[in-house]
Amino acid sequence: MRRLIWLLYLPVALAQQSPDPWSALRAKNPPGIEVLLRLLREGSYRQSELIRAEVTDPGPGVPPPQPLPPEIWSSYGFLFDPAGTCGTLASPCFPSAPMGGGMMMNGDFGGLLPRSPVISLNAWLPAMRPGRYRVAALARKQVRSAGGPYGYADPAQYAVSNTVELEIVAASPAWVAQTIAASVATLKGPEPTRNEGYEARRAAAAQLRFLDTPAAWRAALELLPVEEGTLLQGLLASRQPARVCELMQSGIAAPGQAVSSYYLDQLGRICATAHLPAPGAEQTQYWRQWGDYRESVMDKASTALAASVPVKVGEAKAVAFQTLMERVQQAQPRPEWVPALQSEFIKSYPTLEARWQRQLLSFYASALRSRDLIPLLESVLDGWKPGDYYEAPHAALAGLYEIDPARAQARITAELKKDRTWLDAPQLALLPPDAAHITDDELIAALAGAQRPGGWNRQLSMTALAKYATPEALPRVKAIYEREQDSCQPELMAYFVRVDPEYADRVFHSHPWDMQAEPPRCTAMYFDRTPRIAMGPVLERYMTAYLMHRTVSIKKTAAQSLGRFGSPAALPPLWDTFRYFHDYWKGKAAELERNGEGVGLEMELRKAIARGRHWLATETDLRTIESLCVSERCVQETRQDLSAWQRPLRLELRGPANATVAQCYEFESLADIEEKLGQFPKGTQFMLTTATGAEEAAAEIRRFADAHGLTIISR
Repeated sequence: MRRLIWLLYLPVALAQQSPDPWSALRAKNPPGIEVLLRLLREGSYRQSELIRAEVTDPGPGVPPPQPLPPEIWSSYGFLFDPAGTCGTLASPCFPSAPMGGGMMMNGDFGGLLPRSPVISLNAWLPAMRPGRYRVAALARKQVRSAGGPYGYADPAQYAVSNTVELEIVAASPAWVAQTIAASVATLKGPEPTRNEGYEARRAAAAQLRFLDTPAAWRAALELLPVEEGTLLQGLLASRQPARVCELMQSGIAAPGQAVSSYYLDQLGRICATAHLPAPGAEQTQYWRQWGDYRESVMDKASTALAASVPVKVGEAKAVAFQTLMERVQQAQPRPEWVPALQSEFIKSYPTLEARWQRQLLSFYASALRSRDLIPLLESVLDGWKPGDYYEAPHAALAGLYEIDPARAQARITAELKKDRTWLDAPQLALLPPDAAHITDDELIAALAGAQRPGGWNRQLSMTALAKYATPEALPRVKAIYEREQDSCQPELMAYFVRVDPEYADRVFHSHPWDMQAEPPRCTAMYFDRTPRIAMGPVLERYMTAYLMHRTVSIKKTAAQSLGRFGSPAALPPLWDTFRYFHDYWKGKAAELERNGEGVGLEMELRKAIARGRHWLATETDLRTIESLCVSERCVQETRQDLSAWQRPLRLELRGPANATVAQCYEFESLADIEEKLGQFPKGTQFMLTTATGAEEAAAEIRRFADAHGLTIISR
């Protein structure tokens, strides 16, 4: 029997003489659907006291069952008696945002279906004066069309819970003061380590959020950024927005006040709600005025925050640095306070906590791209010592590369020659072979040092040797490989793929390519790690052969690497494997849905064909993929790719190497983006959207498009 259960522990037992207002509606509940309500605790509640409820999610669960059921019952608000602005079947009570909306946070505000098993009824019901009330939970049936999303059944079908009765009594000033103090103590306590502790913090923040008094507002602001979402939502929902607006504005310059981007956003909404009249008949003009007013409030607040940064202390200072740089990314032209902010950041960086240093350093370098930051970035690189974490120098290197690529590449080369370094193999992506001024002798010496007992980062040295050693080093590299006790050397194998493919091919064929036998343990490493350094025909043939192996994990790894690194010659074998998969599972979709490994393989094959780096899957190709998909996930993702082919095609540039071109989005460099654009036929039209900070890359893409007969339109 299907059950829809909302659990609210320990019911309030209050006498109610009038008939249950929803008994007739409840009598129409569909058979097998039962909705239950119980209060978290018995007894009366003070006005604005938190009324907690434990909710058993009525939805399909996470992850949802496969295949998805044709119908579900989901929560649909509350019925409330006596009804006010809400509470009837025609207008149930939902968590409502104040004018201007705002981010809905946590289980109490996350839409119609609670995300958390615990909710606060206060968020769903109107503010209650002292008196007696009745509440019932309402569920509504949703149905699903073939392959589409869920929608409410038409005609509507409801299920109603039993009725719960509430008594609200007046709250004394002493109780309000004690409750604020208790909530603050909980939220200022140590970081929780168990679910019970996190739930206690959420409850404390929710209680403070619903008190809606000046003392509660001040306490909430002083606590930030702890439980920021809930506390700021409380201020947004206040019945006294003008006073809250004034309080938040006056607090911006306080040394200990944390002012995040969300703080500024909610401040703008609160002040606009407080100082603009309610919307009239002309909605479009009103909301334009509302948005302009909100933005002007945020601009003034940002200027005040920038002026206060030198006196900010502790986490409030770090939060201010992040908030202001986020504003810089959004603003055109740049605000006047940017130079002073940069100077203060350079001066204050050593005093910031390590986690904020790592987070902010590359952020400022990439957003500002100022050469004034180079000494700071290089001081971080120079200050690393063995035993320190790698995150700080990695962030500094990324920032230095944004500002001065040649300088960053010289630092990488210098680090490769050291016995101990913060450098790691992924950072070598920033150093192309023609920029690596390092000799074969130095590379081989570095590897020898790494291989000695106590050596440092052997994989880094092998990757560098594979990537940068010249063909003249071949005899010595072979000798190194052949004396290794472990025959699996995917990094060294990349050198042979690049320099001596015949030798690599002999290694790959040193075992029978038996698609029914267990593959050698080296095979998966060769498929995963070797093509990241070097790809060639011999490795590609090895991988395409194993697309038909009986081991799903091997096939998935091969498909992933072929999609990222394979040449156009890899595309026909991928299509063949995808069609074979379709023929094998055709008519067995339900069985495949229960086979998570099989669905995963289909998705990897689909992705490799549809989004391969070195070929273009056209709209026609995508429709062919859609026709061959067996699992619903495959169908849905392919339809998503097809939606990207609406003309003009999508070209979103979020950074120098962060872009979406039609359905493709995994790029590692501007050259990768241009390669993908070059795969489209002449005359193709793109709609370009450019994020702040990506203007130089956008200009280069325009030059490339002009040279290749492509048309770029700006949004």
